[in-house]
Amino acid sequence: MKKFLLPILFILFFSCDDIDECGDITQKYTQDGKYYFVIIVEKSGGGGDENPGGGIGYADAEVNLETYNSFNVGDEFCRN
Repeated sequence: MKKFLLPILFILFFSCDDIDECGDITQKYTQDGKYYFVIIVEKSGGGGDENPGGGIGYADAEVNLETYNSFNVGDEFCRN
């Protein structure tokens, strides 16, 4: 069991990085009393021509009410 669990934990630990992304707000919404922005972020692949990776992705960022009211759709927002 350890031989199976250890590689899985290793992959999960190193495949997740700290979130520090900036992007344009494409949508604002509330759900269950919480406030969210949907932002477009560009992911860099760093794999060169053979494995470019990267591309555009969408991310939901939970924010407080003050932040929610301070930004509009189209504004740039950074989450960390």
